[in-house]
Amino acid sequence: MENSSRVFILDSNENSREVIKSYLEDLGYIDVKSFSDYKSSINEIKESGEDSIVFIDLSDYSTVAYETLEVLRLLTNRLIVTSSDYSTDTIIKALRNGAKDFLPKPIIKDELKKSLNQLLQQENSTESASKIITIYSNKGGIGKTTIATNLAVELSKTTREKVALIDLNLQLGDVSTFLNINPAFDVAYVIKNLIEKREETLLNAFEKYKDTNLYVLSDPTYIEHSESITPQQIEILFKTLRKVFPYIIIDLSSGIDPNTLKILDKSDIILYTTIVNIPAIRNAQRCLNLFKSRRYDSNKVKIILNRFMENDEISLEDIENTLGERVYWKIPNNYFSIMEAINKGITVSEVNSSSNIANNFKDLSIKIADDIVKQAVFESKRGL
Repeated sequence: MENSSRVFILDSNENSREVIKSYLEDLGYIDVKSFSDYKSSINEIKESGEDSIVFIDLSDYSTVAYETLEVLRLLTNRLIVTSSDYSTDTIIKALRNGAKDFLPKPIIKDELKKSLNQLLQQENSTESASKIITIYSNKGGIGKTTIATNLAVELSKTTREKVALIDLNLQLGDVSTFLNINPAFDVAYVIKNLIEKREETLLNAFEKYKDTNLYVLSDPTYIEHSESITPQQIEILFKTLRKVFPYIIIDLSSGIDPNTLKILDKSDIILYTTIVNIPAIRNAQRCLNLFKSRRYDSNKVKIILNRFMENDEISLEDIENTLGERVYWKIPNNYFSIMEAINKGITVSEVNSSSNIANNFKDLSIKIADDIVKQAVFESKRGL
């Protein structure tokens, strides 16, 4: 059966181009064009539109190949990377730079067919690829909103994907204040009026943060509006958001109620945030026991130490031994940069992009993005 999708093959190796082309023609793809010169393909792929399928080979690690990949991710969502190097680092780099799949060389026809089928399935169901990342602590004053806002901005830069930041501290949210924005709509309005609307309509309810790919949805303007939000509505909200945003960051209150539990249950990653003092660590113990009682996957909960100082009286080893868990990330104590950012309604990278805490948030976003890709690669290999 003929397939109307236009396919481009970018590969410096003539034999490899011909092999892929012959496989595609056998599978019914009739409009296949190949290039050895990567740059010469850009204009034609651009004119062809975002429905085009592009195979790009990265075997020679050339600067041109990676620069072309950077451009192509803006032109089409149907990118498949090929390479004779199929180390984990290479796969992660390809996927984080826009590839939807990775095919090791020499390419096997059945694997190519499977990759194309998965590509179409992903387009029909984007929910499973989207990740909900919730910043949570059962103790107030820990710095959750600071982490949520700065991480969300950096993740949008790192991944260059649309990132949603949702303030689900339903009665006392501060996300809009921390980013100095005044959204026209809030989460209560979206839940009530826009859940079933088209993507463009839903996006218009969010406040886009400056020139980033970050879209912000604030907490309810009036406290009484939050009281009518149910766990069932939150579940529907998440299902809708997953269709639009590859990454969803949740800033959550410190309470534990039915809405909180629903949010935590439906999250893919929980960044459990604490600080280094005895009351906070004891609270962390209680909360981690709650997570265990709800049988969360071991990869779901990641411990973040905020305001960390290397020479603190309580050592990192003490904390890990007490909690029985490894610490995932440490955020340095930089009071002055944080307070300046909060008071100005900007991120720490806008205060001072070279500060230790700005670099820390950037590195955290990279680690989270890479870990998500690694998990996807692991699950894919396990399913083979």
